[in-house]
Amino acid sequence: MLAAVSVLMLGALLAPVTTASASPAAPEAPAPARIDLVLDLSGSMNKIDAGGQTRLAAAKQAVTRIIDTAPEQAPLGLRVYGATYTGKDKKQGCADTQQVLPVTAMDRAAREEAKKRVAGFKAVGFTPIGVSLREAAKDLGASGERRIVLVSDGDETCAPPPPCEVARELKAQGIDLAVDVVGFRTPSSARAQLKCIADATDGSYADADDADSLTDTLGTLFRKAWRTYHATGKPVVGSLDGCQNAPLVSPGQYLDKFTGGRNLYYKVKKRTDQRLQVSATAVAEEGYERGSIIVVAAGPPGDGEPRSWLREFDQSMGWANIISTGGRSTPGSGNEEPAPDDTGCIMVENKVTRSGDKAIPVELLVGIADKTTRSTGARTPKPRTGADAEGGFSFNSATPIGPGTHRQSIAVGEAPFWRVELQAGQKLTVKAGVDIPEDFVHSATTGWGVTVYDAQRESTTCNEDNDATELFAGRTGHIERVCGPWDITEQDGTQSPDPNGYDVPGTYYIQAQVAEPDAKAKGIVVPISLTVDVSGTPVSGNSPVFFFGDDAAHAKGPSPSGANQNADQGGTGEAGGKGAAGGTTVATKDDDSLGGELALPIGIGAGVLLLGGIALYALRRRGAA
Repeated sequence: MLAAVSVLMLGALLAPVTTASASPAAPEAPAPARIDLVLDLSGSMNKIDAGGQTRLAAAKQAVTRIIDTAPEQAPLGLRVYGATYTGKDKKQGCADTQQVLPVTAMDRAAREEAKKRVAGFKAVGFTPIGVSLREAAKDLGASGERRIVLVSDGDETCAPPPPCEVARELKAQGIDLAVDVVGFRTPSSARAQLKCIADATDGSYADADDADSLTDTLGTLFRKAWRTYHATGKPVVGSLDGCQNAPLVSPGQYLDKFTGGRNLYYKVKKRTDQRLQVSATAVAEEGYERGSIIVVAAGPPGDGEPRSWLREFDQSMGWANIISTGGRSTPGSGNEEPAPDDTGCIMVENKVTRSGDKAIPVELLVGIADKTTRSTGARTPKPRTGADAEGGFSFNSATPIGPGTHRQSIAVGEAPFWRVELQAGQKLTVKAGVDIPEDFVHSATTGWGVTVYDAQRESTTCNEDNDATELFAGRTGHIERVCGPWDITEQDGTQSPDPNGYDVPGTYYIQAQVAEPDAKAKGIVVPISLTVDVSGTPVSGNSPVFFFGDDAAHAKGPSPSGANQNADQGGTGEAGGKGAAGGTTVATKDDDSLGGELALPIGIGAGVLLLGGIALYALRRRGAA
């Protein structure tokens, strides 16, 4: 959506961003996991039972897809076994394992070379799984997060060494290495052996029967290592000692960091006849306390905490890896305290980290609604359906969807986002279901979580019980959560805020996740369905149109075809992803889908914040306090 606000007018009102420090503000993203794909090319891969084609042809299709969709920065290698020796000498056949692609970043040259190698694969030989695992561990080096993804269609034919013993041997070395295994058309006699490899290394196991299921399963396993919440924004360094030395921020999205329990401060220009939105999202990692809280506040600078314009906070809900909240100032100059020279102060209060904790990324979204834009319409993104409706992995890459049912598969530990445009007078119902297999690895806190965020990026109430996550309690089969129905209202300064959080029309975000802290379950692929129902008649009125900057707010969503599809993308809240000057969004380069580019992690995907919907309810304070 594109706010009809003159860039020149805003430029006169809002000064460009300056920072108090010349050093880069954004926390460095941890290096993406190094992954070695180990592919079975033994003679049995020539069987024609993989959906009308040979297992080899199906494997080539799936591996080529992984190569095509890997992010350029993601280190990927490829090892094969049984690919060259056609004889019957066991000693030679059991030494037949080669690294055909070194573990390297997938730039254009590496990608093309890898695909050429895959196209020339032949399946001819033995099945030396144990030896190949040992060599794959060497391929990955001795440091950082490493994963082996093994695709095999049968039993080891070269033991010793038995593959499960090799897996235990690698684990006993104390290195950060896990082995995920995909059994491709695997007979029951071999399945136990392959599962043992995954279990021994805290990896995961999945079955695949044809090219499509192998492609989906491999894609999800790779997503587990590469696709978690991807924080984006213009680098900024907030002041740690109040507003006096704080940088001035204009409408846009910024990336800062929480360190050592310190709050962040920024200056912002806003007249009393304008409305301000401030949203903050902390991308947390494992190990933070239950009940972590993030607070945003704004008001004139001065002694104490700025809060007369807005103050909102939210507490961790579910196992999602973010805590997000936001607020808007009330309309009209009579409801706000003026600031000297129209320069106010934004505070993001840090109750997530403590002294000595690792720094974590914080997204800051700043928007302004000017009275001259209140009656102006805004462009909405074109909803997606089918494969194009795969969830994204941040607010910025959330996939636009409309009413209807959307189906996909996700890995345990993923928490994809979708977005829905809503107007005052409409009613929202979200129904999200997951199908849990009989052999799912349960723990006491396993559950199905659904979170709805409003246009301020603040979590809303899902249902009357106010729980975000439903425990499985050992159940399998179809499990469903329903949020709503909720009426979308519009706070106009004359009514009390909706305590459920549905009083802000605009872009709503839906996040779904299988909450499972046990690492053994991470990567298990489960089918999900998301049904969105929007009913009611929009209420006409002069809704404010927030401007979030030329480069702020919203990136293109997932693009399974790999093509750029941002022509119809909108913004966060009511502002456009392309500003008045037509600038591209901050996350456009980074956030694609599995079919485009897989987002690199800046946070850990799951098992992060404690289960607020079960033992802990979100605390909400709406409006200035």
